[in-house]
Amino acid sequence: MKPRGDHNIRICLGTACYVKRVEESLNKIKDTLKIDVGDVTEDRKFSLETVRCLGACGLAPVMVIDEETYGAVTPKKVLEIIKEYAGEAAVSNKR
Repeated sequence: MKPRGDHNIRICLGTACYVKRVEESLNKIKDTLKIDVGDVTEDRKFSLETVRCLGACGLAPVMVIDEETYGAVTPKKVLEIIKEYAGEAAVSNKR
């Protein structure tokens, strides 16, 4: 068992999300937070998980942080969302 961060990020890898290129957003999160799926950031602010389906296929691609659902995510949009939770200083290595 691994501890979760203060904010748990779940990325849907279901069919609808996958065909709408959610993997690009997942890679952006991993690069930005410098963690892999199943890991927690060093400051324990974020943890990252993937799920098979979040049941919001009409909003694909979908990401959930804590209990908040975000639809039509893009690599740019996920950075903006993470900034809301972490503040500008915590988000580094933007590509």
